[in-house]
Amino acid sequence: MAGYVLHHYNIIDRSRIEELGPRSVPILEKYGGELIVASPMKALADPPPYTNMVMYRFESFEAALTFYNSEEMVELRKFSSQVIEGFATVIPGHSETESVVKSGYFAKEAAS
Repeated sequence: MAGYVLHHYNIIDRSRIEELGPRSVPILEKYGGELIVASPMKALADPPPYTNMVMYRFESFEAALTFYNSEEMVELRKFSSQVIEGFATVIPGHSETESVVKSGYFAKEAAS
């Protein structure tokens, strides 16, 4: 089982971007996450609207949701919204996808 938090973004304040990673590390460690990707992106076909990606892996979809919705991440997003623009998503690993789909998580009215 696994869950992932993905951030796709553009940097809007290059002078402060180096602060973001170190602020996220203690939160990531507290919730048992692992940094998988932190990189610029290069499109192989159509250009994406966002040029950077960060991906965290957790032991489960539920653990990824807990991390993303934690008080610490809510606070960090106040800072990050000054430094980056884009979107984040929480997705299940392949083995959990069917149960998460059946739960209604991806239904439009359940989106948050």
